[in-house]
Amino acid sequence: MNSDYRYEIKFVLDNAKLSEVIQWLNNSTSATEKYNKRIVNSIYFDDVNFSSVQDNLGGISQRNKLRLRWYDEDKNRHPVFEVKKKNDRMGQKKSYQIKSINKNILKLNYDLITSKCIEDLETQKVLLDKYIIPTLYVKYEREYYETHNGIRITIDQNIQFSDTHLYTTLNENSLFSYPAKVMEIKFNKNMKDEVSQLLTPLHISPKRHSKYLIGLAILGLIVYI
Repeated sequence: MNSDYRYEIKFVLDNAKLSEVIQWLNNSTSATEKYNKRIVNSIYFDDVNFSSVQDNLGGISQRNKLRLRWYDEDKNRHPVFEVKKKNDRMGQKKSYQIKSINKNILKLNYDLITSKCIEDLETQKVLLDKYIIPTLYVKYEREYYETHNGIRITIDQNIQFSDTHLYTTLNENSLFSYPAKVMEIKFNKNMKDEVSQLLTPLHISPKRHSKYLIGLAILGLIVYI
């Protein structure tokens, strides 16, 4: 397995568990805020057979996920196309700037966004195996923390999803809210013991969770529990 793979474990939180997590962060860890809180936007892509969905639902250990990501406050930064690879609980991602999309992303329809992604990826010698289509738009607020030894902790709130009809823009489709919060802990594979010790005071169990599948389920496109 490549050395740049890292563990990624998730916790699904309600308001009471979020309060417990904040108390744990402040009292039981060395974590400090790594970045300012920011709004994360993602468009997920799949092939016409929804292979990424099928692999995830089927429990395939090695699978890929494709998405375009940008941040609300980074007005002058190009969106980034991410190819995320999963191997059980470990993951890695490769990122590619989409320079033909910048401030104007809200004015583009999903069909044009997809075309620009494919064209820019080709100029970077990235050829996708299958024809891709946009399948889900996700927006949420993320907080970033990091411990003194490099364990990264993020908390996502105010998660919203919308459909991705090809000839509509991001602002034309209704947003559907998801009430849960999600904490994710990311760390190098040689830090399992440190993370296990770090989590000892936190009496919350990790849970398999995918915003991609949750969003598609909320939109009525798949069944996911």
